[in-house]
Amino acid sequence: MTCILCGTEREGKTLPFGAVCEKCDCWLHSCIQCALWDSTAQTCRSMTTDSVADRHGKNFCEEWIPVDKKTNSESDPDAGDRFSSLFGG
Repeated sequence: MTCILCGTEREGKTLPFGAVCEKCDCWLHSCIQCALWDSTAQTCRSMTTDSVADRHGKNFCEEWIPVDKKTNSESDPDAGDRFSSLFGG
């Protein structure tokens, strides 16, 4: 996983609830570090999760999915072009 705030790479597939980034000390198991987090709407895309007050803080959400930098459209400048090509654009 890659920390969304500082870009530090973390090895391994599993991540404990209390994990923090080694570089910037932010919580890694948090809403902003989750693939379900919609940064534009500032909310979770899942309809079955409980509301979390501190989006940067540690949470115990069982639906949490680490952001995959390779598939995160915010870090992929060609994503928009590929999307448009799906519709003949």
